[in-house]
Amino acid sequence: MSYQTATSHIPADHVSATCRITMAGYATSWHEHEEFMFLLPRRGALTLNSEHSKHAQRIGAGVLAVVPPRRFHETASIRGEHCHTAVYVQRDFVSFCARKANGTMASGEAPRYCAPSPALLGALHLQSQLSGQSDATAATAVDDELPRYRHDLVDRLIASACVEAALSGGAQGRVDAELSREELVGEIKGYLDAMLAERIDIDMIALEFGMSRRHLTRVFREEAGESITDYQMRQRVVRAAALLNVPGTTVLAAAMSVGIESPSYLARLFNKFGMPSPRTLRA
Repeated sequence: MSYQTATSHIPADHVSATCRITMAGYATSWHEHEEFMFLLPRRGALTLNSEHSKHAQRIGAGVLAVVPPRRFHETASIRGEHCHTAVYVQRDFVSFCARKANGTMASGEAPRYCAPSPALLGALHLQSQLSGQSDATAATAVDDELPRYRHDLVDRLIASACVEAALSGGAQGRVDAELSREELVGEIKGYLDAMLAERIDIDMIALEFGMSRRHLTRVFREEAGESITDYQMRQRVVRAAALLNVPGTTVLAAAMSVGIESPSYLARLFNKFGMPSPRTLRA
């Protein structure tokens, strides 16, 4: 599903704006913003591709991506339910905060990746709480300027915390792998399960998840206790066995449904994983 973007998300007389997006199949076309964008997945993962990238970078919960102004980029969710927060900050305010921190953040830089600070997460949580309170009291406080002033202060707090996190650096692109290895392998398994009928190799999987072949195979084996190839083959056997329990399903049809063209090869896989032969299951 294509998500409609805009060159600017910040209302007049504001320094920042926070957008919370929850949708399945989230994806954007190539676009640019007039302001800095700080992107933080909260549930699920995103891919971020930019004009500076050779391939898409995978970012998950625990990674804050920073996209400078006027940098063409596209984003998309990686399967399943997805939720992320995007904070847009005026360039002048980013420069102001960076100077206060004795740092610099240039508009022409490539996207950078860092860890969200506790201050940023706390400010976002505070904003959610205040938004709920404002909704509950809106009918009785139409002319009250204090809530608007308070929200402006929180917007500035969030924006400054984004800049601070970006300047501190953190673990860069390795944050996601270190903080959510179990979640990452779970997503890889989900991808493999959905692609059982397709011929995909290790290099294709590595490209899908923005990882090197070596890192992918090592992380998967350490977390899953088996290789990616063995997991694929075992899942194909399980799926084929389930299909053979359906009346009328031939061995050839079950094999083809899991990406195996030879019934004899399917039989060898059944034997490897301690299963009765396909013909025995069908009978």
